[in-house]
Amino acid sequence: MVVFLTPDHGKRKGYAYGARSLRSRFGAALEPLAKVRIGYIEKESEEIVRIESIDLVRSLFPAQQDLLRSVSATYIAEMIDTFAPANDPAELLYRLLDRTTGALLDGVPAMPVVAYAEIWILRLAGILPSTRNCFQCHEALDRPLRFDPSVGFVCANCARRDSYIVPNEVANALDAIGKLPVTEFAARTTPADTLFEVRSLAGTLRRNFLGHELKSFEVLAAVVR
Repeated sequence: MVVFLTPDHGKRKGYAYGARSLRSRFGAALEPLAKVRIGYIEKESEEIVRIESIDLVRSLFPAQQDLLRSVSATYIAEMIDTFAPANDPAELLYRLLDRTTGALLDGVPAMPVVAYAEIWILRLAGILPSTRNCFQCHEALDRPLRFDPSVGFVCANCARRDSYIVPNEVANALDAIGKLPVTEFAARTTPADTLFEVRSLAGTLRRNFLGHELKSFEVLAAVVR
């Protein structure tokens, strides 16, 4: 069984018969997170397709020789797998996965790429609240931002006891992620503690939405430590 992401049809699943054979016609094209051209046959009554051909476009194998890059790629893949729609267009998610894994392959530092992916996946899934208007009263937000873990960003008047102030450098990083390509964001050399705060905010939103944490999150945290 192969899970793959397409720009036009979202997340799909397919059987690649004979893939485990030593003489498999698919070869290295079924490596995790490989970018491929795939040919498949689907029947109207079945959700799972039959994979007929796979041509390798780009392998992530070189990046996977480094532990941090390998685990980061796995974490990004799990996020995409969790939030990608099945059988619906997912061009923006596809481009995000393509560019973030490509950045890891090109040697871009892993943690800015991870933080970038975390925020953008939440944004594309409609989970990331606006940083421009208060979630409660919809008035324009001023700096510093205030974050209520149960709802999102709020103004000073709507802030509750458990709301906390988001440092301006974290708010600036959020703005930069929304405006810049991943390679340009990574080139800003954002301090590690700022990236940690960005990722912590993303994690709070993700856990509140899913009700649990992703399996690879703790693995990545252990590698980073």
